[in-house]
Amino acid sequence: MKWLSALFVVLVLVLVGIYYIIDPEKNELNEAVRAGLGGTYIKLSDGMTHYKLEGPDNGKVVVLVHGGTVPIWTWDKQVQALNRAGFRTLSYDKYGRGYSDRPDVVYDQELYKKQLLELVDKLALTEPFDVVGLSLGGGTAVNFTARYPERVRKLVLISPLINNFKVPAFFHIPVFGEFIARIAGVRVIVDRFISLFENNPDSEKYTRLFVEQTTYKGFQRSILSMLRDDAVGDYRNAYRTVGNQERDILLIWGTADTEITQEMISSIRSLMPHLTFRPFEGAGHGIVFQEPDTVNNVILGFLS
Repeated sequence: MKWLSALFVVLVLVLVGIYYIIDPEKNELNEAVRAGLGGTYIKLSDGMTHYKLEGPDNGKVVVLVHGGTVPIWTWDKQVQALNRAGFRTLSYDKYGRGYSDRPDVVYDQELYKKQLLELVDKLALTEPFDVVGLSLGGGTAVNFTARYPERVRKLVLISPLINNFKVPAFFHIPVFGEFIARIAGVRVIVDRFISLFENNPDSEKYTRLFVEQTTYKGFQRSILSMLRDDAVGDYRNAYRTVGNQERDILLIWGTADTEITQEMISSIRSLMPHLTFRPFEGAGHGIVFQEPDTVNNVILGFLS
């Protein structure tokens, strides 16, 4: 028993050593670092938020809400198209992503809704604006529209999350979930990201940016909290509420999407029976990266 106890202690020490040695989060996000990175930032109640407000000053505002892991540059192609068409765009990094802070808080639906509200309030966007949400950002967009219907003109949902997102059970186990996330988590989400950007000519540049965000302290904690709490949970009540509002809604989805399934899309359409549905045959979850021009044309036609 003594030998077994000693072996157990040694094993624990080795695992702890491995955990800290392979930590990719070597960098701090602070004022000095952000000065070197460039960009615009605003202080909200839970931390600094990185954002871009672009396009003609008198253009109708379109707010773009990215998904669970890919930050602000998700929208590069959409921003260019919208700005050329005369729209003013607001894109931003959610907490835990890109160059925004990684506060030590619960990353749930309420946090993301609160961040969006505080951002548009601080930027004094008082006129109703259009909202475009992708994946988990679609859930955020629906939550925001359900709670603040007077703030939103039109709503665009691209492969949006509604419910039934399957999270591996081991991520919910304290300590063990942290260890697995450290050992394999970053590699898994990077591999997923690469698959989303398949055949994109700028994939090398964006992969470098994606990996960079994982090196800032607090990234892993924010990912685990997002997976453990209701951020990837049930949004059906919000969908139902928005479906009962007088509002133009566009739903875009790729038929080869393995993350947002046909069942989920059917549920969304049943809760929002008056929406405009535009399926893209053969497109996957990375539809905005894989078919940006076609997606942009559909969005512009709807918003105009």
